[in-house]
Amino acid sequence: MGNKAWSIVFGVVMLACFVGFAISPFVGWWRPEGRSTHSDDVDFLFDVILYITAFFFVLTEAILVAFMWKYAGTGDMKHPVSEKAEFPGMMKPLANLLHDQHRVELAWTFIPAVILLYIAFAQVETWANIKYASRNQVEDLSKNPYAAATGKALHHQIAVSARQFEWRMRYPSSARLKKWLAEPGESKSDHRSFGKVPQADDVLVVNELHVWQGYPVNVHLSTRDVIHSFNLPNFRVKQDALPGKLIPLWFTPKGSKDKSHNCVWDQTKNRYVDGINPDTGKHDPAFIYDIPCAELCGWGHYRMIGRVFVHKDQAQFQDWLAKAESYHRQRTGDR
Repeated sequence: MGNKAWSIVFGVVMLACFVGFAISPFVGWWRPEGRSTHSDDVDFLFDVILYITAFFFVLTEAILVAFMWKYAGTGDMKHPVSEKAEFPGMMKPLANLLHDQHRVELAWTFIPAVILLYIAFAQVETWANIKYASRNQVEDLSKNPYAAATGKALHHQIAVSARQFEWRMRYPSSARLKKWLAEPGESKSDHRSFGKVPQADDVLVVNELHVWQGYPVNVHLSTRDVIHSFNLPNFRVKQDALPGKLIPLWFTPKGSKDKSHNCVWDQTKNRYVDGINPDTGKHDPAFIYDIPCAELCGWGHYRMIGRVFVHKDQAQFQDWLAKAESYHRQRTGDR
């Protein structure tokens, strides 16, 4: 292959990247639709970083392709000799700048510093909305019939224990959950201890995370063996599970206006099924919310995947919890 041919290869690769980027939303290669209240903010940061890096990628690759073409070696093995460049009139200010080594070094230090500083400040509010408990409390008490009278409510809690190769979810019993919601003041200490102190009447479910739309969820994440990564792509949540650590994370499924719920009771299967489009009532892959492990955790890593079931409201969630609790008691023989 000739030396100039490499510039063509690099140019074709850059063009292919652009074509792939342009068609990705239409062929299912793009990010899944955000289903949490903070997903729009995360997507904004993603787009900012993407477009900044894309701009500099194009700039550097275009210069690389141009230089490879112009200064490619000849077939007689003679190296090209640099000559004084002739710049168009509009390029002369830039040419003067490039001839000053100190100015060039200052530019490529100052510009990235400004960009990184902007990104650092832009992400602070989003980070706070995702990580701070104070930003993830119940605001609309009308969504909580058990706490509307008291003017107080407690968030939904789930303990997730990772292990090779499954997600094991622990939920409070139906009676315990109702007490939390109906008597938030008296239940505060019990509510706070849920993540660290399992109880005999807790309900255990494998690979199914059940929540209801428009209500904040607090997940207590841990692992029984190696490092795993709890990933909810539709909800823009990703957190490593580290041995010996109990890590809290938060998200709130979008409310009824956004129709993030994706499950209904299937009488024929005698269980709740997910992947249901709330507008059509039919199965839709866009409403399957996976929980893949995003950290290589062993030979069975590929099959460590769960599902998120977003219920229409709290009443439907409690109906599921009562059914799951009954099944759990029958399975364990504890009736």
